[in-house]
Amino acid sequence: MKKKTWIALGIISIVLVMISFSVYRQVLAKGPSVKTTEIKQEEISSLLMVPGTVQLQAEQIVYATPDKGELKELLVKEGQTIKKGTVLAKLQNPQLELEIEQNKIAIESANLKINQMDKKMKELKDKEKTLAEQIGKEEAKKQIAPEQEQLEMEKKLADLDLKQTSLQKNMISKRQAELEIKSTIDGVVLSAKKPDSSSEAGTMAEPIVHIGKLEGMTASGLLSEYDTLKVNSGQKVIIKSDAVQGQEWQGEIMKIAILPQQSQAGIQNGSQAVQYPVTVKISGDTKALKPGFQVIMEIETDKKSATVLPIDAVHDDGDKPYVFIVKNGKAQKQKVKTGITSGERIEILEGIGKGDQVIVNGPDNLKNGLEVTVK
Repeated sequence: MKKKTWIALGIISIVLVMISFSVYRQVLAKGPSVKTTEIKQEEISSLLMVPGTVQLQAEQIVYATPDKGELKELLVKEGQTIKKGTVLAKLQNPQLELEIEQNKIAIESANLKINQMDKKMKELKDKEKTLAEQIGKEEAKKQIAPEQEQLEMEKKLADLDLKQTSLQKNMISKRQAELEIKSTIDGVVLSAKKPDSSSEAGTMAEPIVHIGKLEGMTASGLLSEYDTLKVNSGQKVIIKSDAVQGQEWQGEIMKIAILPQQSQAGIQNGSQAVQYPVTVKISGDTKALKPGFQVIMEIETDKKSATVLPIDAVHDDGDKPYVFIVKNGKAQKQKVKTGITSGERIEILEGIGKGDQVIVNGPDNLKNGLEVTVK
């Protein structure tokens, strides 16, 4: 009885193995599953990739200015939000204070001289009246004429002294106003630091105050002569940063410089290669971006209608681009001629036609003649 049971179990095992092998061969016969697509007519544009640097749209940098005065008081701190016209710091200038006092004395002296001349001229008029009663008007005028001319000349000189000291006062007032350093923009205090002794001596130094407007930042880069012909103000730009993965910002061309900026390499090599600065306004939430970040600016150019495929469908082994199409259940390698690349799409100029089933994201072992199953 046991013998028959073992025989039955053996037969069942053999049958199961044969069935499994048959199913496995049928699966292999179908080949790997692939996803296909067809060429489509879509509007595309080529992308001009320009390296750039994030910059503040508006900023104010205040350095130590020993010629105007020494820092007396720093009135703002880092991170503070301020309005245009806010007093940032106050300076002191002992020499200017001395000049102010000297100017006050000069003005007072000039006014005293003028008052004295007015008093003498009044006395001379009284003297003329008295003489006129004694010797007549005409004779009286002749006698006091030299003295009157002298007084008039001295009065003119006193008026000129007063005018000169008043002009000096206006100039001093302007210098005095500069002792209060005010903000020229609305923004945030990026740094606020009292200068050390070396900065006051006029050497290279950090700024006392640095203010920036964090909203509406810009990105700047350089365009070649050829690229300037394809780019205009108002064109849309996509901005990406390696520092902030998975995020992008929309932008718009603000300005393309009229004059070129010649590269240092071009100057050294004696070539005439020039580049033109371009400025892009960044829109949206820019909190993740910081001034100085390196970015890539993708500028959309050359819009047109074209037949396209997903870029993952096209392969390149260094000879000529090609795709795999499905024909009679098999993958067939087909060389193609490509045009511009636009995002995740690529233009197909020659090689495949409407209705061809092009394999997208095929398996690693995909090759010419391999049997495949379309999903």
